[in-house]
Amino acid sequence: MIDRKNNVDELLKDLNSNDIKKRLSAVNELVKMGGRHAENELIKLLSDDSWHMRVYVAKILGGFGKDNINSILKVAKHGVWYVRSVACLTLGYIGEIECIDPLLTFLEDASSRVRIDAEEAILSIINRDRVKFVETYLSRKDADFQEFILEKLKKIDSDLYKDILDEGS
Repeated sequence: MIDRKNNVDELLKDLNSNDIKKRLSAVNELVKMGGRHAENELIKLLSDDSWHMRVYVAKILGGFGKDNINSILKVAKHGVWYVRSVACLTLGYIGEIECIDPLLTFLEDASSRVRIDAEEAILSIINRDRVKFVETYLSRKDADFQEFILEKLKKIDSDLYKDILDEGS
């Protein structure tokens, strides 16, 4: 029988390796292992120095769904620009309507890269199901917020803005 503690310790050691292939393999093993501990380790990797690692993990976490949104936002809150950027990517990969409000806050970030990634994530989520966006998100917001979000959309993508107005009619 394999000692689970030693296996986890080995994976954590591999995650800190200088060999990116070994690190990515360790991420894949964490995913197979599953559980909250594995998810927490993956979320920590959003702060990794390697762009390749951050994006790889963002795609994986996106597949886990919306249960990790708060943990992702917590890491982003304390992270540098590239952590906030990959948080936006992750929220975009999650793709749920619930990700839009947190992404809106990133539209005012000091980093242009973060703002761009937030915009792209918002557009991706809206474009997955425009009707759902209008019916389950926009229609439940007050008039001032609707105006606010529509103005943001108008600046980001004027064609989408026009389509959303048509959907809402």
